[in-house]
Amino acid sequence: MRTQRDIPLMRVSAKDFAYTEVKQRIINCNFKPGQQIVEEELSNELEISRTPLREALQRLELEELVVRQPNGRLKVAPVSVKEVKELFLVRSMLEGIVVSEAADNITDQDIKNLSYLVRMVKETSVEGNHEDVSNFGTQFHTYLYNLSQNKTVVKILFQLNDHITRYRRLAHFIDTKKTSDEHEVILDFIIKKDKKNAELTMKNHVLDSMNQAVQAVIQYEETLQIESN
Repeated sequence: MRTQRDIPLMRVSAKDFAYTEVKQRIINCNFKPGQQIVEEELSNELEISRTPLREALQRLELEELVVRQPNGRLKVAPVSVKEVKELFLVRSMLEGIVVSEAADNITDQDIKNLSYLVRMVKETSVEGNHEDVSNFGTQFHTYLYNLSQNKTVVKILFQLNDHITRYRRLAHFIDTKKTSDEHEVILDFIIKKDKKNAELTMKNHVLDSMNQAVQAVIQYEETLQIESN
């Protein structure tokens, strides 16, 4: 388990360390949706005092990754089909804007860099390495974010993606073959400056992920119901 003393040669404040550590545990589902947050236990585990931990938790509360209960205690934000649909729908619209604007700015070097990422997505997909498929896919999308030069859209997308990643972590199945093919098609449309089809393919790509995340939430809720009976 990583603690503050394990971070070498970095001057990280206790509250920033706590914020990053707790946030990653929530996003990666190491802290389960709805799990109670016991401040005393967490501060002992992270080897920090309660004050910086509370400051970190307040920040996560503003980001709606933790929620305050009527008794004043905090818990990890729950998941819902309604929220996952809202998140992915908004993301699909924003990513459509990204690919359209990226097509206007792409250079030959960008094409080479993106082609490499697409190739790595395909190769890791063939190997069945879901973690690497996800990592290279994320790099592909992030590269397009930067290429679009739309700071407002990118800022909102990064905020959404913290929540979206949590839902994707709940998913037990990812169609990596379909994902790799879609990245290749999207890049092809961008290179051809076919913004209409690039935007449409990107939206469908994101909505496909939404459908998988919805099924993951349904399965997760069914599992909780079985365990509670």
